[in-house]
Amino acid sequence: MALTEDLTLFLTDLGVSVTAGAVSGFGVLDMPGDLVLDGMVISTDYSLTCEASKFGDLLYGAAMTIDGNSYEVRDNRLVDDGAFCAITLTKVTAALSKLLLEDGFYFLLEDSSFLLLEV
Repeated sequence: MALTEDLTLFLTDLGVSVTAGAVSGFGVLDMPGDLVLDGMVISTDYSLTCEASKFGDLLYGAAMTIDGNSYEVRDNRLVDDGAFCAITLTKVTAALSKLLLEDGFYFLLEDSSFLLLEV
């Protein structure tokens, strides 16, 4: 006899709310930082582990709302036995302004943070 698992139990304690279209559930959002451009910039790679039965069919460019923030799908792959999927994401910001300064560019992000690129 096959055992059935409630995958939601794995995700509710550590997870955040996830919505894609009319489908809602929980997932674990991971946001590891990585130094790029010889350590000048920290880049954040967003990935979500969630139930494949709910979100496993999302394709590149699909819109998702995760913990109240907007993301787009970059890649979606099944994990291990296929019960979970790992979705690579891009965070969507509503506004991105560029200011040219004497020493480089400031990219002002929607949340008032900024990214400095020296030229």
